[in-house]
Amino acid sequence: MKFLKTISVEEFKNILESVPRLKFEDEKVNLGESFNRILSRDVNSKINVPHFRKSRMDGYAVIAEDTFGAEEDNIIELEPIETIQAGDIPKKKLTKAQCSYVATGAAVPENSNGVVMVEFTDQKNSKISISKAVTPGTHIIEVGHDVKKGDLIVKKNTIIDLATIGILASCGIKELTVYRRPIVSLISTGNELVNHDIKQLEIGKIYDINSVVLKKAIENTGVQVDFLGVVKDDYADLKNIIDKALNESDIVILSGGTSKGEGDLGPRVLEDFSDIEIYVHGVKIKPGKPIIFVKLKKKLIFILPGYPTSALSCFYVFIDNFLRKMSGFPLREKFSKKLEIGERIYSTVGRHEFKAVKIKEENGGKKIFPIKTGSEAISTMFYADGYIEIDELESIIAKGDKRRVYFF
Repeated sequence: MKFLKTISVEEFKNILESVPRLKFEDEKVNLGESFNRILSRDVNSKINVPHFRKSRMDGYAVIAEDTFGAEEDNIIELEPIETIQAGDIPKKKLTKAQCSYVATGAAVPENSNGVVMVEFTDQKNSKISISKAVTPGTHIIEVGHDVKKGDLIVKKNTIIDLATIGILASCGIKELTVYRRPIVSLISTGNELVNHDIKQLEIGKIYDINSVVLKKAIENTGVQVDFLGVVKDDYADLKNIIDKALNESDIVILSGGTSKGEGDLGPRVLEDFSDIEIYVHGVKIKPGKPIIFVKLKKKLIFILPGYPTSALSCFYVFIDNFLRKMSGFPLREKFSKKLEIGERIYSTVGRHEFKAVKIKEENGGKKIFPIKTGSEAISTMFYADGYIEIDELESIIAKGDKRRVYFF
């Protein structure tokens, strides 16, 4: 039994690293619902983009050879035969010494091979004066210039961002095959917690912060989050809600009830499950020592401390990247940067510390400054821009040292 046998941060990270990635089946989604989903198959274009020749700008579609020799002091006149706006189908072919007005993005006549910018033209009577020659292909976008039919547009395992949605839309892709998102059930525990429908707080009661803050933090990892509500410190209620969560999700995250205090039922409930593997109960981290991680058959359960700052600290240090690997999202390191320490920072030897910090401009550069409040204050996170990690054997980080900041 590993309850309250604390391990190091690195040991816990190694345990999480060894957990096999959960496998999720495919599902189809509409393009409009695909943002931040992960493709499970390559996507190839079924059309050319564009599928017609078009003008790069406003001007006159011409047979380029008709403009050869045109200069400011050698004007060439052409006969305009058609006006083509974006979306129009050209109706007339050009013959020698003819031109058609084309708007930006409009289709050009099939036998034209150049566009003279409108700035180098002038209309006099029924003729268009050309003052600059163009060569074949000038200002014309050819068929398949962006994407050719059959081209691989997006590779399997790509996260779908706005730019990806744009190119898929241009190719007429309406439906995509993506991985099902891991489902995380989130539960808040504690007799002191009330939801935000309560207008008047009684003595001893507090609003549930974790249901709001943790839910959003979990969503940012690319998983689906189902909040199952606030559960009082009652064994039967907690057992029932955990059973429900295990049936409906892949991963369960609870906040509160991690220690062995009289009102902390998490360990008691978990001990009564058969086939449970208890990996961790206690990590040498400040804040957030009594974190729990267990496996029940193919399901995973995390129990975080109740203090919002402690809960969020443990989430960012351990669970954030774990969920990102499960979902296929970029790891947290992508949102980090090395900066200089602007003020000496003290830490307790023996516990790996998650330190909330503020980034300030000083002497023309950005520097790291510690937030003074502790884990009991939700304002700690409010005033922080991010956090740094301090090793358990470090007692002082000197001013001028460089550390990696992970941004919220």
